[in-house]
Amino acid sequence: MTNSTQDFFRNNPWELIGKPIYPNGRRLYLNDERFWVSMDDSQQILFFIQDKGVDKIKPLENLAGLKVSIEKHENGDERLVCRLTSQDPELVEKFATVAKDVAYYCSAYKGQQLFIKTQERIKSWANFLKPSRSGLTHSEFSGIFGELYVLAEHMMPILSALDAVRAWIGPDNKKQDFTLNQSSIEVKTTLSGDPQSLTISSLDQLDRISNKLFLMRIVAAPSGEGCGLSLAGLYKLCIEAIAHDFFAEVLFLQKISSLYSIASESQLKECFSIVDVSYFEVNDRFPKLTRSDVSLGILDVKYDIAIAAIRDFKVVTSVEQIVSNG
Repeated sequence: MTNSTQDFFRNNPWELIGKPIYPNGRRLYLNDERFWVSMDDSQQILFFIQDKGVDKIKPLENLAGLKVSIEKHENGDERLVCRLTSQDPELVEKFATVAKDVAYYCSAYKGQQLFIKTQERIKSWANFLKPSRSGLTHSEFSGIFGELYVLAEHMMPILSALDAVRAWIGPDNKKQDFTLNQSSIEVKTTLSGDPQSLTISSLDQLDRISNKLFLMRIVAAPSGEGCGLSLAGLYKLCIEAIAHDFFAEVLFLQKISSLYSIASESQLKECFSIVDVSYFEVNDRFPKLTRSDVSLGILDVKYDIAIAAIRDFKVVTSVEQIVSNG
């Protein structure tokens, strides 16, 4: 069973609009008559939400590629209108995702709350629509590379699209990166050979919140251009795996956008070969520092663990076994 939206969304909501028709429009979301798509006299495609009981809502400003306005309509209705100001074909496709997501997730609200929630949802897509490409730090890059590798190569082959994306909790500021049934996985990735230690960046990272906690160590090495795996390639693998499931795709894009949109062009293309993937069970004897081990006056700790000190905790397992036994 797939989470398709074909019953209530067109793949391209504007496909039947070939010329300016605004202030008229066509239904965006067949389950709710307040959501519409249209094209204005400047041939800018747009979506709008129309409802009563809206007063003194200030429209969003300074959104690259978008213009949001609040417009009065007949019979005391107000419209929140979101226009795409760019003709970039890639942005048009992204704008369709945003429009459908807004309609689906905001349809539960009415009046003033509807417009407030709609603008919050539009703002949450800003990085997705207009990436900055300013560059990730080394730790951010290695972290997102490792997590995407696990998602694309280890999670998606054995779980449904939606379950795989839901299992990825790292972007939600949780203690670990993945949660599966009664087990959690913390991913540690090195992209430059095989160092003799790994870095734990907080007191929470190895604090067990599930029945079992595994540390998954990924060792990768730079490879020639076009060989191995790249950040852009892993992103594409994930998108292809979830393309049939609108809800999984939206959730994935929401989770990935804040970091992926910052990655520079060179970071997107840099390729690595996976040298080793190993699992360690983090039990009570595992060498670690957690919140319960230090004084309340210590706000946080960053520390290194010698690989030699955790060899006895290495387990022969896989994500599939963790799911089955979790």
